[in-house]
Formats: sequence, structure tokens, C-alpha cells
Amino acid sequence: MQYSSRFWLYAPFLVVLILAAWVIFHWWQAASAFEKKLAEIKGRPVVPGITLDWTGVMVGGFPFRVDANFTNFQIKGEAAYGPFAWSTEKFALHALTYGRSKTVYEAAGRQSLAWTSANGASHAIGFQAGSIHGSSIARANGLTRFDLDLINAGNKQFTARRFQFHLQRDGDNLNLMVRADAVTGFGKPRKLVQAYASLNKADVVAPFLRGEIPWTMAMGLWRGLGGKATLSQTVEPELATQALSPLY
Repeated sequence: MQYSSRFWLYAPFLVVLILAAWVIFHWWQAASAFEKKLAEIKGRPVVPGITLDWTGVMVGGFPFRVDANFTNFQIKGEAAYGPFAWSTEKFALHALTYGRSKTVYEAAGRQSLAWTSANGASHAIGFQAGSIHGSSIARANGLTRFDLDLINAGNKQFTARRFQFHLQRDGDNLNLMVRADAVTGFGKPRKLVQAYASLNKADVVAPFLRGEIPWTMAMGLWRGLGGKATLSQTVEPELATQALSPLY
């Protein structure tokens, strides 16, 4: 009887210890696998046509997340019409070690962005932002949603109180949205710049969203098979379409 009483007294503590040990082991496995993956992709294509690199990284987030804090992070690759590159002094990503496959991103410090527009012209800008946040959701069929939000971004030539970009796969369509609030530069101040684009034949783009083919190939196939983009809710359409056109 005395032994049984002691068992029920200590049993809850044993359960807590077992759960704690499981959490530690699970996080250690996830963090180790993540660090191994980072070592494999550094300076190499993470998916066809897109390369990631950085000068330093620290992994943490125990016990329920995996966090990576990068210094001098950069992405280079081929977009729909030619090369693009983005670099930032500081970059962080946060992913849960269980449940929903959502990854959250943050960036800070000086930014540089280079891209190729639909007419083949090369562009490059440097800027800073008050904050940069993004997130992505991936499922078995690849990337299904991506969101980007910049607050108080700009340089001496232009400013935007807020800039947003959203991508969402919706059945047979791939929906894109770009919006900028309180924009200065580019000729005159603009209260709002906005456009929604719906790309049909999303199944043609699906291999790119799964990381199987390069962006250039996906867009070439999409255009070759009659892919079309439908624009709606445009405000200041010239600037808005300029912002979207390098994508498709």
C-alpha cells in the first residue's frame, strides 16, 4: 500500500521528465538536420536556378522552433526575364518543429535588389526599411502561399510607407498582389499603387513551386502553352504592372 502511494505521488513528475526528454530529443534532431541542410546548400542551388549564401549563421529556437540568424544573406538566381539578386545585412527565419509547415522571415539593415524587367533592362537599387517581414506555407504540392511586408522602405530617390507582395495558389490560378502606400519618387507622390494579377494554368507553374524546375523554364512553358494574366483592382497601373511584370 505504501509503495502504491509513492508511485502515484511520483508518477506525474516521471511523465513530465519523459515529455521534457522527448521535446529535447525532438528539437535536437530537427536542429541537427537543419544545420546539416544549411551546410549542404550554402553557396549552391537550393532549387534549380536559385542560390543562397551568407557569411555567418547561428541556429537556435529551443524548444518548439528552429531559428536561424544569418549575417550578409543573399539570394541570386534567374527570374522570368533574367538575373535577380537580393542581399541584406541581417536575415532570420523561424519554423515550428511540429504542426503547420509555415516559415516566418525577418530582414534588417541595408538592402540591395537587382532584377531584369520584361524588356530585358537591368535595374538595381539600394534601400533600408523600418521592418521587413515575410512568411511562406508549403505543402506536398509545393509552395502554396508567400507574403512579404515592408514598412518605411526607401532611399534618397524614393520612399514607401508600406510595401506588400502576396502570392497564393488557388485551384487552377496563381494569384499575385502588389501594393505600395504613400509612395514618393518615380515622378510624383502617389497615395496608393496597387494591382492584382491572376495567372491561369497554375499546374504549368507547379513544378517551379515544388522546386523542380527553374523560374525561367516555368514561365517559358507557361507563356508557350497560352498562359495569361488577368489584372484587376489596379491603382496607378503603370507603376503597379512594372512591379509585377518581372515575375511573369
